Amino acid sequence: MTRAAIDEIFRAEQIFLKYRLGSIHRTKAPVTLVTADSGALPIAPQSVDVIVTSPPYLTRIDYAVAYARELAVLGIDVFHEKRLRKALMGTTLTRASSESRSGLGSKASGLLVEIGQHESKASSGYYMKQAKQYLADLNAGMLEAARVSKNAAEMHLVVQDSYYKDVLVPLADICIEEAQMRGWELQAHEKFPVRRLLTALNTSAQAYKKGDVSESVITFVKRKHA
Repeated sequence: MTRAAIDEIFRAEQIFLKYRLGSIHRTKAPVTLVTADSGALPIAPQSVDVIVTSPPYLTRIDYAVAYARELAVLGIDVFHEKRLRKALMGTTLTRASSESRSGLGSKASGLLVEIGQHESKASSGYYMKQAKQYLADLNAGMLEAARVSKNAAEMHLVVQDSYYKDVLVPLADICIEEAQMRGWELQAHEKFPVRRLLTALNTSAQAYKKGDVSESVITFVKRKHA
């Protein structure tokens, strides 16, 4: 496909999105859009009623690169200026510090042990550091979600399990444990089987045996006095 054809598809998508946004029934309720780090939200404590989020998965997808074209339209060159790319949760670039701000649960800690002890090259080095960094970001986001939420607030997560080589990354179970440690009570956990994994695109990863994984919709309620 030529660059001109790709540009035309992109323009058509913009026109379609503009039409959809214009046709939506507009509410008089005030709307505020904020750009911020999920681990440092500019929101007052106990002020949020509902959180709906789908954090990046631990799949080694470089989201900044994946959306480099869209970001370029906004004037952001992720290849020349790497601050945004490096700051994103799930990034493949490692930072100077990847330690968690608070203790991780047994499931997250167990995953780090399995990755660190894996026989494949760089498992105890780069890949361990990248996983630590991801879990530290997840942890920071969970702490902020608990801080800004009112008692009895709801939190809805969409997450997907994955694999590191042949090691299962049970992200849903990790999120449930981390949330419960921070004052959230599990209300529902619905699983949907995933038939096609993004890791299948990596030919070297196909050498490792993998089982079935699920995408999960998880609902929590904030406990009082947590």
